[in-house]
Amino acid sequence: MSDTEPRVTWEARYGASPVWSGRVNDTVRAWGDAHPPHPGGKALDLACGEGGDALWLAQAGWQVTGVDFASAAIARAKQAAAERGLTVTWFTADLATWAPDGAYGLVSLSFFHESRETRHAVWRVAASAVAQGGSLLITAHAPDADPTAPGPPAHRRFGLDELVDCIGEGWTLNYREASREAVGHHAGHVVTDMVAEFRREIAPGAPNAR
Repeated sequence: MSDTEPRVTWEARYGASPVWSGRVNDTVRAWGDAHPPHPGGKALDLACGEGGDALWLAQAGWQVTGVDFASAAIARAKQAAAERGLTVTWFTADLATWAPDGAYGLVSLSFFHESRETRHAVWRVAASAVAQGGSLLITAHAPDADPTAPGPPAHRRFGLDELVDCIGEGWTLNYREASREAVGHHAGHVVTDMVAEFRREIAPGAPNAR
């Protein structure tokens, strides 16, 4: 697969009609409910799609930046933000090479299932954007032994060991798995999500990111 094929595929998918529900992912909502932002708290939503998570975070009081490589997705996200009267900074960019413009109290990456090389590059970008005391929240479809399981194919799934090895040291990890009813074209199936929160350790004397 060439580097351009995933983008072409997603542009076509988002350009046809809305893909997702527009609602926040359960894991982002649960994290946000438990961690209200400090004044001026900044959140970064990578692979933000049509903006469901980013918009919810903005409504919760975060200063939010959303990034996706599909311009059609960002166009839908901008429209949704305007309709709700919310302010979000949007970028259309290749996540593997995009340079974050600062440090964030929350960096979220939900259901990003690309090739091993691409996901590692994006994980490193995501980790680089987390402020001291901030959190990197990664939600994904858990590996599944059943090749017919809904969601991405097996070669685009990953386990916790791969994720931890890539993110590296200097973090406190909270990890869980959760089963839920699938939505969209996977409705009618039960899927298992892996939820990994990496909390960057705070250097002595440094302020809390939130």
